[in-house]
Amino acid sequence: MKNIMRILILVFFVSPMLAACASGNSAPSTSIHVTLTDFQFTPNSFTVPAGAQISFTAVNNGADEHSFAIMKLGHEIKTHFTDADKPNIYWLEATIEPGQTITDTFTAPSDPGMYQVLCIHQGHFEAGMVAKLIVVTK
Repeated sequence: MKNIMRILILVFFVSPMLAACASGNSAPSTSIHVTLTDFQFTPNSFTVPAGAQISFTAVNNGADEHSFAIMKLGHEIKTHFTDADKPNIYWLEATIEPGQTITDTFTAPSDPGMYQVLCIHQGHFEAGMVAKLIVVTK
């Protein structure tokens, strides 16, 4: 009976720690793999090392064309994306057609911080197609 109690106590204390590790952002990666649907990015958070070359793969499983735009640090869209916001895009994969898979590369921003990612097609941001790029020091 004592052994069962020890095991239960161990499971009770260790399980939350393992769950916390699993749910947190993983280590920075030099590759982004994202699925676009109507209207979300999966996953919706990406962690990359500052200044690194990033390989990018996107699969559009939605019925509409989508895009993947990273806004410059400190520039966040609040209501909807307009032409006036275009100069504040850090990197853009402009159009990914339904059913299309694209691959590309870009250099991650050199400044650590949280960058907004969104689809710039009309109405997609408003529908919730937003994510975040977390840039960390190497």
